[in-house]
Amino acid sequence: MSHEVKTITLFGVNCYLLKTASGYVLIDTGWPFKRTDLDKELESAGCRPGNLELIILTHGDFDHSGNCAYLRGRYGAKIAMHRRESEMVENGDMILNRRHRPLVFRLFFGLVKLYGRLTRFDRFRPDLTVEEGTDLSGYGLDARIVDLPGHSIGSIGILTGDGDLFCGDLVMHD
Repeated sequence: MSHEVKTITLFGVNCYLLKTASGYVLIDTGWPFKRTDLDKELESAGCRPGNLELIILTHGDFDHSGNCAYLRGRYGAKIAMHRRESEMVENGDMILNRRHRPLVFRLFFGLVKLYGRLTRFDRFRPDLTVEEGTDLSGYGLDARIVDLPGHSIGSIGILTGDGDLFCGDLVMHD
């Protein structure tokens, strides 16, 4: 099960569109205010409503999950993420599952909330929860999930059979 990879960079956040034999898988979705750019990138790669099979979130922060609800509605894709991240996106609380909540981190998200364009976040519930070892071959992707807690308690990576690792932020917030 081979795949082609298109890296989509949206305001400093990388999203990865993987083309498989059966369709597309998108890893992370970028900031909500970059939705138009994301749509253009998906369309230019041949990704259209009906062939985006799965969205996998490396973690729940809105710079990675910000377009999930929109994409699910437009493309019909299922959303997968670690169960320990789902409460973040269901409640729209990006510091909910941090082990520690340093003052600088709370201040940053407080300022972001004041700047409304970045926080246009449509809450959602994931369709699937994944964990260490979850096999993604059912979506045409020779890959499995690896747990990478640190940035948040439910951060994950996607490890392909070829040895490529797709991961979100790896910076610790302790």
